[in-house]
Amino acid sequence: MASPLRTALVLLAAATTCLAQTTSTTLTSPTTSSSITCATGIHLIVARGSTEPKGLGRIGVVAGNVTEAIPGSTVTAVDYPATFDAYFQSVNLGVTAMTALIASYITACPSSKIALLGYSQGGQVAMDVVCGTSEKLFAVTPDLSDAFLHNIVAVVTFGDPSHMANQSWNEGTSNKNGIFQRANTSACEPYSPVIKEWCDTGDIYCDAGNVTGVHGTYFANYTDDATEWIVSRFNASMTTNDSSPTGGASPSGSGTPSPTSSGTGAPSSSSTAPPTTPNAAGVVQPASLAAFLAVAGVAFGLLL
Repeated sequence: MASPLRTALVLLAAATTCLAQTTSTTLTSPTTSSSITCATGIHLIVARGSTEPKGLGRIGVVAGNVTEAIPGSTVTAVDYPATFDAYFQSVNLGVTAMTALIASYITACPSSKIALLGYSQGGQVAMDVVCGTSEKLFAVTPDLSDAFLHNIVAVVTFGDPSHMANQSWNEGTSNKNGIFQRANTSACEPYSPVIKEWCDTGDIYCDAGNVTGVHGTYFANYTDDATEWIVSRFNASMTTNDSSPTGGASPSGSGTPSPTSSGTGAPSSSSTAPPTTPNAAGVVQPASLAAFLAVAGVAFGLLL
């Protein structure tokens, strides 16, 4: 009889029409599982925010810190549009691409550990992968199989527009829902112990607020916290599971992350170009904001 893991992999492969091409700080993921090199540390799959250039985006700073703290770790960027225009389609393509990356990696490395990271639209992508897509106006997708609980040890998002208040995994100061409210949070529950979503009051996307600059402040405020969460989850998985990733590597020292003095240790310079939006102050460019608000306006109109 087929194992739950094998069944889940088959279903994921059947549901995925194409495998996203990726970029990586230490590994360029191939498109076939047979040629994937398994990380001896943790494998991080990262979805950038809206309008950021292809690559890891700003949340790649967290991935960079984790790779410093856990030797042998690898990082892969989800290849998807990340656009404001055609936002709903962009999210759906991101969900498809991230799901495919998970399936192919676990097929090749069934005992390896994975963390999912996402900023802004990328945060919605990561949570839709885990919880299934249940937000109005978006194409419905299934939640992630429980068969991957052994592998997915951390999920980290900053500024997720599908953020829901009063959830056990919430961090930050927000107590409001995001602009694209998740209809089904119960589907997230199997993975709730490994999820951390940071959202602050006033964020125009995850908190439905009106303070534009808040959306770009997570990197200064929570990079260290997110890094420590991922490292702690990896360490816990290595002590509670009876198997380890290929190569048997473990974090050096105590597993405490070692970011730069500013708390924003970055991936290698080749991993991603500096993002153009949101800019250094966290302000979304007017044209992009207008396009997004137009989409959000339609959403709110249908939600009311």
